[in-house]
Amino acid sequence: MPNAQPTLRLTCDDAESTREVGAAVGRFAPAGTVVLLQGDLGAGKTVFAQGVGRGLEAPTVVNSPTFVLVNEHLGGRLPLRHADLYRLDDLDLIAELGLDQAAIGGMLLVEWPERGEGVLPADHLHVQIVPLEEDVAEDALDASPRGLVLTASGEQAELLLSRLTEQFAPVPA
Repeated sequence: MPNAQPTLRLTCDDAESTREVGAAVGRFAPAGTVVLLQGDLGAGKTVFAQGVGRGLEAPTVVNSPTFVLVNEHLGGRLPLRHADLYRLDDLDLIAELGLDQAAIGGMLLVEWPERGEGVLPADHLHVQIVPLEEDVAEDALDASPRGLVLTASGEQAELLLSRLTEQFAPVPA
């Protein structure tokens, strides 16, 4: 029977607590870290990414790169490359972005990673973000709770998840 992948489940009460978890990822991540952010529109992927930027001390604002595909944030503790695959549905085109090499010497965040399945790095921290309340009004998204499920695939991601588990009290499964 295969070993289950290491997982950390957290509840974030609002957008700021989601940013705090992202900031911890940014503080603890070694060079070469890949984080895959999955969740529906408005779930909080970009909010989490903003936290990662905060933890890396990125000097630029981290926003969703939906229309440019990949944003680079240089000058922090590590260079951050932030990709958004939402508008892409061609796996060959996604492969041409070179995301398998984008984390070298820095960190890579990928929103909508399910669109690039098979061409993204195998060693990654997968972050599933799920709103815990249904039918939240758009102007109340920042105050709505979210569930985060962080799953490590690979040795580097497991080390990062271990540091995060020490930092946060996990939610029982």
